[in-house]
Order: sequence, then C-alpha cells, then structure tokens
Amino acid sequence: MTSTVLQPELTWIDGEFHPRKSITIDDGIISAIDDSGDGSSSGAFLPGFVNAHSHAFQRGLRGLGETYKQGANSFWNWREEMYSLVEELTVDSFQSLCVQAFSEMRLAGITSVGEFHYLHHVSGQDYAFDQAVLDAASEVGIRIVLLHACYMHGGFDEIPTGGQLRFVTPGIEDWWDQVDVLAGQVDGNMQRIGTVAHSVRAVDVDSLVDICIGALHRGMPLHIHVEEQRQEITACIEKHGKSPMALLNENFEVSPMLTAVHCTHTSASDMEQWISRGGNVCLCPLTEANLADGICDLHRILSQGGIVTLGTDSNARISMIEEMRWMEYTQRLSREERGVCIDGDGKMATCLIDAATQNGARSLGIPCGSIEVNKLADFTVLDLTHPQLKSIPRETLPAAICCGGDNSVVARTIINGV
Repeated sequence: MTSTVLQPELTWIDGEFHPRKSITIDDGIISAIDDSGDGSSSGAFLPGFVNAHSHAFQRGLRGLGETYKQGANSFWNWREEMYSLVEELTVDSFQSLCVQAFSEMRLAGITSVGEFHYLHHVSGQDYAFDQAVLDAASEVGIRIVLLHACYMHGGFDEIPTGGQLRFVTPGIEDWWDQVDVLAGQVDGNMQRIGTVAHSVRAVDVDSLVDICIGALHRGMPLHIHVEEQRQEITACIEKHGKSPMALLNENFEVSPMLTAVHCTHTSASDMEQWISRGGNVCLCPLTEANLADGICDLHRILSQGGIVTLGTDSNARISMIEEMRWMEYTQRLSREERGVCIDGDGKMATCLIDAATQNGARSLGIPCGSIEVNKLADFTVLDLTHPQLKSIPRETLPAAICCGGDNSVVARTIINGV
C-alpha cells in the first residue's frame, strides 16, 4: 500500500474552508483527515471539479458558426455546422480533439468528465471512435465515465442521414453488446462506462424503457438530452401527445442514477415529478448561452430540492468556475434579483461548488466530489497568492472564487492522490 500525506493551507469540507488539515491517502483513496496539518501543501484544496456533460469532439467547432450573413439564427443552424465537422473527422483527428478538450479540462480544475459520446463510427458500424475517447482520456490522465449513446433516429420518424450515420446504433441488442464489451475493457477506476439515450427524438419509447432497465440492472448511470429547444417539445407533443419530460416520467424508473441534461423549457409540474423521484438535472450555462437555448427555471428546481450538476457540453469555452458563475448570473439577469442559487443558509458559493463537485459525482456514479474518508483523492488546488484571490479572507474566499476567479487561479489538479 502506498501512502501519501497532503497538508493544504485550506481544505473545503462541509461547505467551508478549514485551515491546516492533514489528508492521508492510501492507493488513491482518502483514508484519514485530521487537524495535524502544517499548511505545507500550498493552496486551497477543493474536491476535483466534475464535468457531468461533455461532447469533446465539439472542441473542433470553437470559433465556427459565429458569422451571421443572413442575420440571427438558432441551435438548428449551429447543428448543421456540427454535422459538417462530424463528416470530416478521422480517428486521429477525433482523438486529437478529445486530447485538446480533456487537457483544457485539467487546466480548468476538472478531474472527472462524463463524456456524452454519440459519435461512434468511421464507417458502417465499426465503433472506431469509442476506443479513441478512452485513449485520449488515458493520455491526459483525466478520470472518465464514457456515457455511451444509443442513437436510432434522425428525429421523430426520421431516417438518419449525412453526419448522423456516424451516430447510429440501429439495434438495441447490438448497442448493449458494445456497451458490455467496453465495460469489460475499462479498469473501473480511472475509466468507467455509463449509458445514454441521446434524446426522445433519437430513441423510440420501447428502446428508452429497455435502456433504463438495462442501465439500472448494470448499476450504470443514464443520461439524456431533454427539452433543450422548444421545437423538440412541439414535435414530441405532435408525436406522443405529451412533452419529452412527461414521456420520461411516465416510462422511466426515475432515480439518482438518471440525469436529464438542459431542461431549458421543462414545465414546473414535469420537473417537480422528476425531482421528487430522485432524478438529477445537468445545466451547461455557457453552451446554453452560446446556442441561444434559453434560461431554465433554476429557482424552481432548487426550491424543490433538485440536484443540479454542471457540464461544459460543446466546449466552446472550458471553465468550471465560469459555468458556476453563469449558473447564478443568468438567473439574476432573467429574474432581476440576486442570490437565486443558494443553500439553506443563504450561501451562494456552497450551492455552486456543490453543483461542480459532489452533485456531478452523484450524476456519474463515482465516489468523489467531496473531501472525506473513503472518497477518491481528487482535488482542485487553487493558488491563494494569485492576484484574483490575494488578501481575500477565508470566510469570503468561496464567493470570491465564484464571482471573481477564472482558470488562472487553478494551480494544479490531483487525481488518485497524484
């Protein structure tokens, strides 16, 4: 057994920074925490940031689709840019984009990523891109849950065309075979496999039910895009007579293993049912702003006790601190009031940090996200001498990080104690 002792200047435990803790790590797991520290491990230790929703290959779209010769457009125009990129990618270029995205995540303090992976094939049904994602994560040294996507239709009753053909998983049994093969290949520590139903427009109801049952049986998390765009809701009502979230509530065994991504336009009643049964919600504020999705009713989600996680989604900008800040600031702009994202004591920073750490860990089903015994020794270390944080009192440091920090305050990341 290999033991390491870290003695941070400050350690984030139970919603506040504590000075001079000593953290003992055995084989990548926190085995003890006590008050004998001397502060020799410089910096403020947060739990490693958990990125609950990423499409790493979309790092290749950065700067594209930002010229508007015909005037304003929407998500659906951006999607055509994404399909163009998809059709150009090779295994090598795809893996290179994943390495770039994952490397930026480490620099942004992200130690774990839920890679919502639906770009599978080079040709036919070869799943050549699946291993490339895992190889990229291994090269960078980031912890990954490969959320493997089932994608069957180009839209409600639409046959996949063009770039979508690289996403397609035509048979549910064949898709499960691939999920199980990957699960048998990963180490279960730095790499795990989860499941995805891409959306209600891309997966039929019977297959949605099969995926939910199969994921729960395997102990795997299940993530799904839900109601990011109003157009999806309208089309779903035309097809099924109800909204996507209502369809999921009716057909899923909702639990903490399930995460609905975006929920930008989800009704209050549908959201209340999802939350009351334990479902998580993942927001991606920077992407939702970039794609003009809209602003979800986060105040209602939090007031109902909802568990909210954060993701970098399209990776147009990779910064968990900014995602935290925008989580609160978009609500301030929408509601014209301050302090929307707060915990039971009225603290904003605790709510935001939880979304970026322990809530993401719950969503991905991994034992990290908090600094406590028997959790993975993953830390984001902040530089207390950085100009953005210098001379900030310990009591107000969390809010100063959320409101005034950026990636440059991240000194290093530690994963498995290394």
